[in-house]
Amino acid sequence: MSWITVIWSLTAGVSFTFAAVHFLVWLRDREALANLLFSVSAVAATAIAMQELNLMRAQTPAEFGAILRWMHVSVAVLMVSLVWFIRSYLGTGRLWLAWLITSLRGLVLVINFSFFPNATFQEIHALREVFFLGETLSAPVGDPNPWRFLIHLSMVLFLIYAVDAAVSARKLGSGRQALVLGVSVLLAIILAAIFSGLMVRGVIPGPLTTMVFMTLVLAMAVELSVDLIRAKDLAGRLKVNEERMRLTAQATGLGLWDWDIAQDKVWINDVGRDRHETPAPEPASQEHYLRRVHPDDRDRLQQAVKQTIVGQKDFYAEFRMPDSGGIERWIAASGKVERDAAGQPLRLHGISMDITDRKRTEEELQRHRSALAHSQRVSAMGQLSAALAHELSQPLGAILRNAEAGELFLRKDPPDLSELRGILVDIQRDDRRAADVIDRWRMLLRHEELRFETIVVRELVDQVSVLLGAEMHSHGVVLRTVIPVDLPGVRGDSIHLQQVLVNLLLNSLEAVDARETGPREIEISANRVDGGLIEMSVKDTGRGIDPDRISQVFEPFFTTKAKDKSMGMGLAISKTIIEAHGGSIRAANNPDGGACISFTLPIVQPGDRE
Repeated sequence: MSWITVIWSLTAGVSFTFAAVHFLVWLRDREALANLLFSVSAVAATAIAMQELNLMRAQTPAEFGAILRWMHVSVAVLMVSLVWFIRSYLGTGRLWLAWLITSLRGLVLVINFSFFPNATFQEIHALREVFFLGETLSAPVGDPNPWRFLIHLSMVLFLIYAVDAAVSARKLGSGRQALVLGVSVLLAIILAAIFSGLMVRGVIPGPLTTMVFMTLVLAMAVELSVDLIRAKDLAGRLKVNEERMRLTAQATGLGLWDWDIAQDKVWINDVGRDRHETPAPEPASQEHYLRRVHPDDRDRLQQAVKQTIVGQKDFYAEFRMPDSGGIERWIAASGKVERDAAGQPLRLHGISMDITDRKRTEEELQRHRSALAHSQRVSAMGQLSAALAHELSQPLGAILRNAEAGELFLRKDPPDLSELRGILVDIQRDDRRAADVIDRWRMLLRHEELRFETIVVRELVDQVSVLLGAEMHSHGVVLRTVIPVDLPGVRGDSIHLQQVLVNLLLNSLEAVDARETGPREIEISANRVDGGLIEMSVKDTGRGIDPDRISQVFEPFFTTKAKDKSMGMGLAISKTIIEAHGGSIRAANNPDGGACISFTLPIVQPGDRE
């Protein structure tokens, strides 16, 4: 067997092997377009090798011209597939230039089949014998086709296109791939020009196209093979990382999820599937998982997803998910959206956690806070029971006396009806007085959440003053109020704010009562301050607060009173209530003695709704 047969057959076999391998790669991954284009170019290189082998052994000029004509088809397929391979593989290349080269090679084929014998020769006069690689072969003798310059032009454009794409790819970070392809294309074009000229002059038996394009095929094969090796290595590392992530997710209870927005397929890991009670590992639609969410939370979850997709914020949502036993589990999910170069959303992926225990703890803490506040109010009412009895004794005593007087008037004959009418009017008035007292205490003892409304500060202070008036009087304490008439209203819950004032006034009352000498006064004042706030103060002439402990007065269970007389929660609850209203509270000692507790409340704004 001659060297010509060995080399060209081996070249054809290598090219076809590369074509088969990368075609299989494309069959497994239909998005690997570069592998498909390379496979097409390798098949074309295989055909060129076999055609060129027959070309060099042609016996007549007509046979030589016919084989060369069909070789132009294979060369066109090879060049066009290389053009688009470069664009797909490097991710760059001027699109208009790619289409120009493709169109130009199509024009060459039209000329190739329009002129006899082909696009290279206008006429082949004869074949002469040439000794090449130890074998006598046929070399053409004829006139070049005047349209042959289009072939050269397409080759030059191909060189420009490949070099430009390589430079652009290098700037984008694909240095090695760009260098290999750029150098191989440059070498192939130079060899093609040399061999084509020598064939036309009858020096060599053929254009040796197989050798030229084998340079490109080998270069691309090496690059794609390196990519396959790297992909295999990367797949191995990804498998290890995936196992680590799986173990970490199981240990921490993290659910991993990914939503392909375009295909509407949601993937979740084992932890998430167990939580959703979805045994099948195949991705399902978003609607499939939304059906597992509590109906009351479904719309809110969908709204959070929508806001994330339109780009307003990262995704975060907390929702309930009942299990098969009807037990509700709280889930917290967070994630980010992945977008393409045009900003269109592609995927939404993130994590989810079971926060049921946290939610239950928060609910339990809220119940405890509410119970403590209620307990403190009841405790305060126990201290004020004497004041309540004193307030009710007056209207009830008046009712009793009027009833006794009415009974005496009824014994007269005839009864004095005019006096009886007056007595009944007095009884009704005193009954309303007693009812008003009871209503005020009932509101204070109610166990309710905050209900914000517009509150007139003077009315709030007057209500508390009436409530504690008898208690103040019984201890000989003077209660003064300093409230400007033009003070704007505040936004708050009247019952809770009454509780704050009651707590502060009772503390001041006990502080003043503990002093044996000196003035016995408590002052409630209110003023407008910066920041759209009203500041209210309760100032007394008592013994003041220990300066070393003044920073602790708002801490829970802190008290300066005997433990059997106070829970130490009054000021702590007052602080909680004021902060819930958007204000702040502080304590200080007066320069001339006594203490002052001040707190702020937001002024009602025009846009506030009750």
